[in-house]
Amino acid sequence: MMQIGDYRLYSLDVQDFALDGGAMFGVVPKVLWEKLAPADNLNRVMLKTRLLLISGHGRNILVDTGMGTAWSEKLRTIHALSEFRLESALQAHGLTVQDITDIIYTHLHFDHVGGAFMPAGDRLEPVFPAARHFVQKENLLSAKHPNQKEKVSYSAAFVDAFANLSRVELLDGPAELYAGIEVFVSNGHTKGQQLVRVSDASLSLVHGADLVPSSAHLPLPWVMGFDIEPLTVIDEKTALLEQMLEKSEMLFFGHDPFNEAATLKRGEKGIMVDSFITL
Repeated sequence: MMQIGDYRLYSLDVQDFALDGGAMFGVVPKVLWEKLAPADNLNRVMLKTRLLLISGHGRNILVDTGMGTAWSEKLRTIHALSEFRLESALQAHGLTVQDITDIIYTHLHFDHVGGAFMPAGDRLEPVFPAARHFVQKENLLSAKHPNQKEKVSYSAAFVDAFANLSRVELLDGPAELYAGIEVFVSNGHTKGQQLVRVSDASLSLVHGADLVPSSAHLPLPWVMGFDIEPLTVIDEKTALLEQMLEKSEMLFFGHDPFNEAATLKRGEKGIMVDSFITL
């Protein structure tokens, strides 16, 4: 647990899944990325869906929801999808899904929104009945009308279910959602991705979303094949990491298979991990 201001922050390890290594690291040669993210015999790298839980001021806020359970057996196999450990992860902190008051979606790709729904016959039902759902308006538009590159990343079933939720709040750019909790926008991975910052007068933690999904993605040119604008990702990552280093901010990794978060330092090859930390 980490305390920032009046908020308690926890990392919830809720699911394991696999994606193609080439897609996760773009044009970076396998001989380089495999040192940090070992591949299986299908060239897949194992990843985590780590949710950031922010509790305080009578609110229990999740950042993203993971992949969840509404998957066919074929896709479970393709993604080497593990069981969904959300309920037990929440129970470890005395909570249930009914206690979640807010969900901040960094974006609506399937591995970030799928856990908000559960199968009910031929329908999808909400997992979090009391929650408000925050997403950037531009990202919801991208999800409803995906370009050819992103069609595989936006699940029509999840997007339709999300659009039918009763308490969706569409944001239009950076915003302070609650005192000490703000979002800001990044457009290189997908249009309208939002990153989350939790801060007080002395501490600050940024959720790297899919701009910096793991510690292996800290090098500026290490971008993903999923990114719609790789050069924009490099520019956004450069600006973010420089600002974080200047302000001594901590970085949370939503997909790192080994590490929850880190402090940063400047090295010979650019900004890098100073030390890994746990929440």
